[in-house]
Amino acid sequence: MKKIQKPKINANLDIISTLDELLQLIEDDEKIYDKLIENMDISNLDESRVSFDSCIFRNVTFDNCTFRYIDLLDVSFEKCDLSNIDFSEGSIYRTEFINCKMLGSKIEDAHLKDCLFKNILGDYTTFSFSKFNKVAFEGSSFVSSIFMEVKNKYMNFNDCDFKKSVFSRTYLEGVDLSNCEIDGIEIGIPELYKVKVNASQGLELVKLIGIIVE
Repeated sequence: MKKIQKPKINANLDIISTLDELLQLIEDDEKIYDKLIENMDISNLDESRVSFDSCIFRNVTFDNCTFRYIDLLDVSFEKCDLSNIDFSEGSIYRTEFINCKMLGSKIEDAHLKDCLFKNILGDYTTFSFSKFNKVAFEGSSFVSSIFMEVKNKYMNFNDCDFKKSVFSRTYLEGVDLSNCEIDGIEIGIPELYKVKVNASQGLELVKLIGIIVE
């Protein structure tokens, strides 16, 4: 796994602590930069093509929010609730999600580069048709999530739960799944070429081609 670049966030950030301040920024500016946005609940916000650069979101809850075509560059989400958020068709670069809840999030047809998902509760998330370039998942749960037709370049999984997830047409050559939970995943034989698994996982995966091990 190539080293993921961390977000390049400026040391001096303006603090945004009220929803009204944030909404005014979104209304006034094409790009929001050098902001610390913390301790607020954001509900029913539907904004397309909003852009955040060198920002931290901390203890922010997003409820029923849609940010299609979002542009995230050098952004950190810390202890946020992004459940059911829609980041589809977004550009997400040098962005990290740490200790966040992301149940049912929608990140479809998006571009992700130098991104980290760490200690995430992200069951039922969908990444279908997205492009990954140096994206890491660590210590996280993505049970019943969908990674369909993800273009993978340097994707890394470490100690994650992918039970019952779908990896249809997502090729995992060079990916190490040996310390992840993969019971019941849906994946084709070509997608498993040169994937690394442990012995017990291998016994489960051979069932996909109809082999009976006694």
